[in-house]
Amino acid sequence: MQSQNDLDLVLIKKFVENADRDALEELILRYEKSVYLQALRLSGNREDAAEITQESFLKLYRSISTFRGQSSFKTWLYSLVTNTAYDFLRKRKPVESLSRYSYTSEEEKELDLPDLDPIILPEELLERSELKELVKEAIWQLSPQHREVLFLFDYEQMSYKEIAQLLDTQLGTVKSRLFRARQALKEEILKNREHFSGYLRQSKQGGKS
Repeated sequence: MQSQNDLDLVLIKKFVENADRDALEELILRYEKSVYLQALRLSGNREDAAEITQESFLKLYRSISTFRGQSSFKTWLYSLVTNTAYDFLRKRKPVESLSRYSYTSEEEKELDLPDLDPIILPEELLERSELKELVKEAIWQLSPQHREVLFLFDYEQMSYKEIAQLLDTQLGTVKSRLFRARQALKEEILKNREHFSGYLRQSKQGGKS
């Protein structure tokens, strides 16, 4: 049985060598949903995500012939969408809003960090869907880089190694970025602690009745 990447390579070859548009359309359909969700995670709103998705597939059409198979097509496409999203966001927002969250590889290497566990919150919080949404809302307030690595690690349950391969970066960089993302998320939650404490009070009162 062929793997997903093997099937991708067959479709890519058909399009690049034979200009088979049906093959390209099938390839796009295979990744349309995941590309949109990735764009949504990075942008934080549906309209921007739709534009990023469209621009990403236009770039795919123009540059698919440059794919050399040094990584899986999924990894290559993820990198293309991420770069497209960052370019889009830089045009829409002041440079400072993105650059202040950016760290060079050397800065990230300086942090010798232990492995982190997925986000741990009080059990009462995780049992309530409303509070899960509050945590997600807090994540949406983070920078695209922070938001991306948190979703990959905590929601998609990817390992450090998998994230490093997907983002085409070093393992230490992933750990550093996740550490900084956790710190930023903690600060965001503390800024809105009244929302969380309110739900906790409701939960405790409900348990007494």
